[in-house]
Amino acid sequence: MSPHATLSRRRLVISALGLAGGALALRRLGAETAFGLPAETSGVGEAAVATEPAERLVPTGEASISFPCDTTGGITLLDNFGGDSASNGSGGHRGVDMWRVDAQPGQPLLACVDGVLASQRVLAGAQGNAWIIEDANGDIYRYHHLDSFADRLAVGDVVRPGDVIGYMGSSGNAASNAPHLHFEVRRGGTAGPAVDPVPLFGLPLPNVTLV
Repeated sequence: MSPHATLSRRRLVISALGLAGGALALRRLGAETAFGLPAETSGVGEAAVATEPAERLVPTGEASISFPCDTTGGITLLDNFGGDSASNGSGGHRGVDMWRVDAQPGQPLLACVDGVLASQRVLAGAQGNAWIIEDANGDIYRYHHLDSFADRLAVGDVVRPGDVIGYMGSSGNAASNAPHLHFEVRRGGTAGPAVDPVPLFGLPLPNVTLV
C-alpha cells in the first residue's frame, strides 16, 4: 500500500474516533503500523536501553532547531517518538520519521544547528548511512538512512543551519520502504537521553504535515 493510501486511511480513522481519541491513537502508533514502515533502532552498540523513558517536550511555538530537511515538494512528519520499536520494544522509538509526500529519494537533508560533523556511519547496520552532528552544548543530532552524503564534507567539519549534509534514502533497515529520514535528538552525547524533536521545530511550518 502506498504512503498516500495509508495516510488517507489513518485520517479516516481519526475522523471516526474524534479529535481527542484520534490524536491519542496517533501518538501510540509505532513505526511498524504507520505508513508500513518498520520501527527504527537507535543505532548499533549504544548505551541507551529499551526501557529508557520517552521525554516528550511541551511545544512553545518557537523553533529551537532548524528543520532537518528541505521541505520543497511537501514533507510528511510522523509524530512517532516513543512509539513501538521492533528492535527496542514498547516505547523504544527514539526519534521521528519524515519523508517526501511523493515518496521520492534524494531530498536534501540540512544541518539543524550550528555544530560539528562528529561521526559518519557508512552502511552501519540499522542506521545505514548516517551523519551525527554535535553542538556546542554536547547535544547530538542523528540523521539515519541517507542515500548519499553531500560532497566535500568530512568528520570534523563545521556546519550551519541549512547546510546540505546529505540526501534522503532508504539505507539500513529502511531498505524495503519509501525513502525517509529517521531523526533523533540526544541530550549530552550519543548515549544521552533521547528527547522528542517535534516541539523543537516550531511547528506549524510551510509544506510540513504532522500526522
